[in-house]
Amino acid sequence: MWPAPGGRVRALAVRTVEDHNLATYYSGFGIIVTMRGADLLVAGRRRAGLSQAQLAERLGRTQSTIARWESGYQHPPLESVVEALHACGLELTVGMARYDDSYDTLIAGQLLLEPVERVRRLARRTGGFDPIGMLCELAKDARFVVIGRVAGAFNGWPVMLGTPVLQVAAADTSAEEIEQGARRLGAERAGEGEDGAKRWLLASGAELHVSVELRGTHGYRDLARDAQSIQIAPDVSVLVASLIDLIRIAEASTGPDGRLFVPALWATLETRQRWAEDPTRPAV
Repeated sequence: MWPAPGGRVRALAVRTVEDHNLATYYSGFGIIVTMRGADLLVAGRRRAGLSQAQLAERLGRTQSTIARWESGYQHPPLESVVEALHACGLELTVGMARYDDSYDTLIAGQLLLEPVERVRRLARRTGGFDPIGMLCELAKDARFVVIGRVAGAFNGWPVMLGTPVLQVAAADTSAEEIEQGARRLGAERAGEGEDGAKRWLLASGAELHVSVELRGTHGYRDLARDAQSIQIAPDVSVLVASLIDLIRIAEASTGPDGRLFVPALWATLETRQRWAEDPTRPAV
């Protein structure tokens, strides 16, 4: 059975595996998520809006040191990760939790699918929700990056989409094009959603949430830098936010979902990284 988010994040623990300084996230699902120090640094630095050079200056180190840490070429000690996060105005909370890798099989099943099929599989139980069709319509004119649950699904996370909401971060110059796309979908304006996003309601009950400014990011250009272009139909591609960027959005969110999805995102990132290092695994 696919897990639905609902457990409260209980603890964050730290351990060392094969000389890599890693953090472990435990959620109310009983899931352990391994996090590389490099990923924590990237997520924290981007959330703070700092360049590698700016973070290096705050730490009294060289930019090349930060680059080596973030690339995984050199593994920073835990103390350096904590120090760097403090320089970003963030705290790494630690604790202990029982090990549980039950997410692994679910994520592996998703990663074996093509990105579009991952989304369709997780949207199947959400009646009247066709995120791929909605994206095809929006992509005709507007510039945006897919975020939220649908972006998580594109990246291979295993959580059912639940509520029929498509979230995008739009370029500030694409407001008119987004509105035209929403109108073509038969949507009507419906006030504001999480973090001030503009809400559009479709007759099917599905919703489109459009954000220009997002907590933890600096908008479309910031997210587009690391986004992946994914083909969703012949001659139609969309930009999908990276897992690291989805993590910083979720961490900074004040909405009801927010941090509930952080463990699933970290687990998916860690699995993808392991697959990338395993020549027997298919490319994802």
